[in-house]
Parts: sequence; C-alpha cells; structure tokens
Amino acid sequence: MKYSLFLKNIITNNASQGLQFGARWIFNITLINVLDITSYGLFSFIYTISNMLLAVLPFGSPVYLINEVKDQNGDIKKLLDSFTISVLLTGILFLLYMVLSPILMDLKGWEYYGYGIVLGFVLSLNINLFSYYKGLAMFAKEFRAYIVFFILLIGVVSYLFFIPNARKEIPFIFILLISINGLVFIGTIFSSKKTRDAFTLKSIKDSIRSVSSAFTERTYFGFQEIITAFYTQSGMLLLFYLLDTATYGYYRALFVVIAPLLLITVSFSQVMLTYIKNLKIELFKTTFRKIQGYSLAVSCILILVFYVFKDFLFGIIKVPINDTTTLAFSIVLGAILIRFMFTNYEMILVVLGKQKQRFYVVLCVAFINIGLIFTLLPKYGLIGAVSTNLLTYFVLLIGLLFSTESYLKKNL
Repeated sequence: MKYSLFLKNIITNNASQGLQFGARWIFNITLINVLDITSYGLFSFIYTISNMLLAVLPFGSPVYLINEVKDQNGDIKKLLDSFTISVLLTGILFLLYMVLSPILMDLKGWEYYGYGIVLGFVLSLNINLFSYYKGLAMFAKEFRAYIVFFILLIGVVSYLFFIPNARKEIPFIFILLISINGLVFIGTIFSSKKTRDAFTLKSIKDSIRSVSSAFTERTYFGFQEIITAFYTQSGMLLLFYLLDTATYGYYRALFVVIAPLLLITVSFSQVMLTYIKNLKIELFKTTFRKIQGYSLAVSCILILVFYVFKDFLFGIIKVPINDTTTLAFSIVLGAILIRFMFTNYEMILVVLGKQKQRFYVVLCVAFINIGLIFTLLPKYGLIGAVSTNLLTYFVLLIGLLFSTESYLKKNL
C-alpha cells in the first residue's frame, strides 16, 4: 500500500468516524442542554453499558476482522461467524437480565438496563460489519453508511431541540438510537449484493455449527477487548452508584467534550493496522516509527487547542468552571495524550501475532485499575475518577511499549 493510499484511507476513515462520533457528540451536547443534569446522568450511565457491550458482544471480532480479512469472497464466513457470536452472547446476556430482574429491580437504573443491552447488540453488529470492510480496505462503505446515520441523528437532535413538546423520556430516546443504528446496519447489508447473498440458511447453519472454533480464533482478541472495556468503563459505572446522579452527570459531560479526541485515536490505529499488515518485513519498523510520529504530532496540537478553548467547551456542556473541574479537565487531556501513544503499539502486537502478550499486559493493567478505583474514587471523587484513567493509561503504555520494543529490537 502506497503512502498516498494510506493517507486517503486515513482521511476517509476519519471522515467516517467523524460523521459517526460527531453526530453522537452533537446528540450528547443537545441532551445536556434539553434534559436536566440528573436525567442526563441516567442516560449516560445506560449508554455506558451499551459501550461496554460493544467490546463484549463482538468478542474481539473487530480487530480480528481488520487483521484477518483479505478477500471479499473467501472471507465472508468470518463476518457471519462474528454475527453469530454477537447474537449468541446477546441471548445469554438478555436471559441473565430477565432472571436477575426480580432480584435487582430496586437497583438504581436497573429498569433501563434492557435498552442498553439492545443498543449494545445493534452497535456490535455494525462494528463487525464495518471492521470486515476495513479489513478489505473498503473504508468508503462505512463513510457512505454514516452519512445516512449523521442525517438521521441530526434529525433527532432537531426534533429534541426545536420542538417545544418533544418527547424526552429516556426509553423513547433509546428507541430512537436503536432504530437509527438498526437502519444503518440493514441498509449497508442490502447495499452490497455479495454481503446480502451471503445470508443463506445454509451459511447461517454453518456459522452456528462452527461457533466454537470462531470463539477459539478470537480468544485473545475477545478477552483483551473485554478487559480493556472493563478498565476504561468500569469507573464510569461504579461512579453512578458512588456519586449522586447530578455529580455523575457533570463527570460524564467532561468526557463528552473530549470525545472527538478519542475518535481520532481509534481512527489512526485502525488505518495503521490495515496499512502495516501488508508491508514487507524490512519496511515494518521504519514505517511504524513514522506513523507513531504523525500520531504524536497530531495529538499534541489537538490537546493544546482543547486546553486553550476549555472555557468555551465548559460553556457548551454546562459544567461550572472552578479549580476542581479545571484540574479534572487537564488530567483527562493528559490521559488522551497517553492514549495516542499506546493505541498504535496495541495494533503492532496484533500484526506481529503477539496478541497473547497484548492480552497479558491488559489483564495486569485491569487488576491495577480495580485497585485504583477503590483507592481513589471514594476519597477524591471527580479528581479520583479521572486520575484513575490517567494512571491506568500510563501503566498500559509502559507495558505495551516494553513488549513491542523488545520484540522489534530482537527480531527486526
């Protein structure tokens, strides 16, 4: 793959991710402004559940598909296997939810958990589908799909913001999100004859019969993604029960405002994985160094811009400006800088076939994260929560950097 094609894919993938996350960012900003902060806190908590399930339900399929898919005709079964895994895990999870409901119905927010599960399932189908196309370097597929997504979600934003008597109940908002993401999935499937024709009764039965081997192929990818989701999202879930709902709403609003930075870290790493996996081995190390340099340069510029305009950003999300929130925002930006540094190392280990080492690093970090959560959250509240993210990311960076650089030094 030439650099010109790499840059084209970066731009297309960033545009696609920008439409997707940008629409969600505007949507969250709108909710902060049209809902009271307590209702927004509840919404963001349930949405966090769906985000966690986005790592659990595909069971590592996104990274697996980007890395393993090379031929649209021969590798379509890998996509079907990924769908089967998501359906199976969702069924198990929903059954567990129904069984536990009589016991946990009085738990704060429990009655809304079902919406988070369904939205997480639909999102998992979409990420599997578009990861398949990214593995084929067909980034334009996702871009076109999320043009439609952007238009539909902006329509919902307009409805909520401009219609005086618009329905603003939490269940109704989740039904709208589930419907929009479902339409994107169905529309993308039916827009491609090869993908559409792959959904035959025989192929579905074959995927069900081979689901055990599909799980085995994704073992390290799956557990690593689950553990990653745990250490990045568990603090947000625990805070919902450790803080009052209004304070939790302000905490989540801080993460809404830096969401564009998270988008760019994901986009860089995804395109780098697609690019690096096709390189000759002698070009591997130098190309990785260049891409890492580009990532760091972009991250420093963006973080500086966000810090300079922090007062404006705080005004958008209605977070009060004081010493605590300013310090919390600075810590969050520090965590994002570290995230820019370690995401590419994660993808390198995947390309090198060292996902086992990647899994062990993340597993150790997850245990450290648990200790930090229970040490810092009760005593330091908001500052403790964001510091947990910063320290966890730093430890993860050290582990991934050591694992990757040791291998590169010995073998390349």
